[in-house]
Amino acid sequence: MIFLDASFLIAIFVENDQWHKFALKVLPKISKKKKFISKLVIAETVTNLTHELDTKSIREIYNNIKENFEVIDEHDYYDEAMKIFIKYDGVLSFFDSMYINIMEKNEIYEIASFDEHFDNKDKLTRVY
Repeated sequence: MIFLDASFLIAIFVENDQWHKFALKVLPKISKKKKFISKLVIAETVTNLTHELDTKSIREIYNNIKENFEVIDEHDYYDEAMKIFIKYDGVLSFFDSMYINIMEKNEIYEIASFDEHFDNKDKLTRVY
């Protein structure tokens, strides 16, 4: 099982993203793993894509994401994510704290991400 961060999804879909070629190299490494995202990952991805793509393209990516990945509803995770945010004293964004909490609760120990903030976190391995 692996969790996909917004930075990874953006890199897959945006050809001029600095991480695009790296993301395409990672895909075969994770192809057989069950891939998870959260609704927040979708929101973060779509928001960031507005800087790069037109609305029609974003809608197609949105549909692709929903159809191809397991989406975790994080509505019960906010209080625990705040504890993680405080633990790392602002080094992690609240989004990243939420993702770590989601992974912990669902026993997911790998994350596909180009965000170095996920390095050296409890039981977590960043795949990039």
